[in-house]
Amino acid sequence: MSKLIPLLLATAALTLSACQQAAGTGEARIAPAPLVEAIDPQRDPIKATQARKQLMERPEQVADVAALRREVLALIADKSADNVQQCLVLPLGHKPCGGPAEYVAVSIKGKDEATVLNKINAYNQAAEAENLRLGRMSDCAVVPKPQVQLVNGQCTLVNEVTY
Repeated sequence: MSKLIPLLLATAALTLSACQQAAGTGEARIAPAPLVEAIDPQRDPIKATQARKQLMERPEQVADVAALRREVLALIADKSADNVQQCLVLPLGHKPCGGPAEYVAVSIKGKDEATVLNKINAYNQAAEAENLRLGRMSDCAVVPKPQVQLVNGQCTLVNEVTY
């Protein structure tokens, strides 16, 4: 029983921290602008169906999410760092229910941090827009934010589970 209490407390802390993703930055999360004006399918099913077909037929107007992901992964491929302060844990992708699809360890050694953050942000927004456009669904599980540490000069994610 005494081993179960710390596990329950850790689980509760992770759950609560996931609900307050923007609290640490002091900035409010703002939803991206919708791709089209929302049409309530219950009020006007014909217009809603037409709008959906229109979105599905215009892939040229949608960012190439796969290409953006390849660019991001190429940009963050080098994870070497001199110290752990050069390592960041950043969200990558977007789950249809909300929140990041995963977290990645990123080294900013020798890189422009703003460029890395902007590229990842562009990918995350494109992934979210793609999920909305295609009406995707997911398991809605909260992906806990891992810690980062320096292992043999490489930024590495660590999922700390203590019992």
